[in-house]
Amino acid sequence: MKMNSMALASTLLFSVITVAEEHMVDEMLASPGASRTDFEMKPRPTEEKEFPAYIDYLVEVAEPRSEAERAKDAELQKRYRKAIVMDSLFVGAPGFPAGFSAELYETAIQHSIDNKFNFISATITNGPPEDTPEVVKERMAGVNQYWKERDDRYVQVFGLDDIEKARKSGKLAVMHNFQSMMPLGAEGNEEEAIANLREYHKLGLRQLNFTYNIDTPYADGGVSNSDGTDQGVHGPGEAVVKEANKLGIVVDCSHSSNQTCIEAAAMTRKPMILSHSNLMTYQPIDRNVSDQAVKAVAATGGVICVNFIGGFLNPQGLARPYDIAKHVQYIRNLVGPEALCHGSDYVYNYADTLLWILRNPKNFPVEMGYATPSHMGKPGEVWGVVRELEDTYGWTEAEIRGFLGENLLRVYKANWE
Repeated sequence: MKMNSMALASTLLFSVITVAEEHMVDEMLASPGASRTDFEMKPRPTEEKEFPAYIDYLVEVAEPRSEAERAKDAELQKRYRKAIVMDSLFVGAPGFPAGFSAELYETAIQHSIDNKFNFISATITNGPPEDTPEVVKERMAGVNQYWKERDDRYVQVFGLDDIEKARKSGKLAVMHNFQSMMPLGAEGNEEEAIANLREYHKLGLRQLNFTYNIDTPYADGGVSNSDGTDQGVHGPGEAVVKEANKLGIVVDCSHSSNQTCIEAAAMTRKPMILSHSNLMTYQPIDRNVSDQAVKAVAATGGVICVNFIGGFLNPQGLARPYDIAKHVQYIRNLVGPEALCHGSDYVYNYADTLLWILRNPKNFPVEMGYATPSHMGKPGEVWGVVRELEDTYGWTEAEIRGFLGENLLRVYKANWE
């Protein structure tokens, strides 16, 4: 699929920052006076008895910024108070993941509200074997009821009008996403998958990933990026893409293999997304994506949303604002500022989720950076990133507004209208 003229022009226009210039900025920000943090990269344990102490350490080192640093965000939030702020990947709903309690969910939501978010795309499943179609449908129905009973706080998103309705009423727009197609049917039967997809759509599914790292009947996952086995999208996955385009479900290829992203971009007739992915260029792990995958997604008119997890940003596990902005700027140079957004990927019940991850190494490979010492940035870290984009890279107000939410909204609009 050819890159559209706007994306091509932007690629040429924004390739002015050279690799040498980026290295110079890196050296400046790594100096003793810069705001950086280092911590011990302890090896991930495999014995259950070692998990509690290790989890305590990971929680201890997770914060990327101090409260004093975050206090400076107020000025930016005021300046961009009329901007739409959208999180393309907020992990969790009451009961998911790892027994996410309603109380903790409300704490998480309040963080997003306090940080001026208008919209979150919330993961309701990432496709573990126990998430059968019956289980996921029941969970979605339960969360839908939860949101409905709290309509003074939430507006569930079924279409564009709901996002605008939420903004006008000062409420938070909330939407379901899946991080795997496996809940469509674990065997990859096309007829079953399409029937389930239609039911999920009625329940509010509006964003759908192929797979959560592993190879499935629908597509190959990130685990196949470096072992020579990457076969991209499989037959059932292609059928799901076609139906998703018809229904108005945004196709997402984070966690998938690079070839899956490239092939999906050729299949889709609507803009697609990488909802929470970072670059192999700066952190060469299979969880991340290649330049070719980034270009393919952008060529659909789609967007690439960076996440705020240090282990996916660099080998040091750092997620300071500059570490995140560095990925954003690189993508801008590849495909232009209109192809950028952010998906925090933060898990609020972090300790419980770490235990789940450590007990399921197949789905959360250590080689991909899971459950390793790392900063874990909450959604509000986006304001530190905005400051870096303005101060270090000279982004304009219009470009920042695109990054905060307008670019992602454009993709949703193209899929839902």
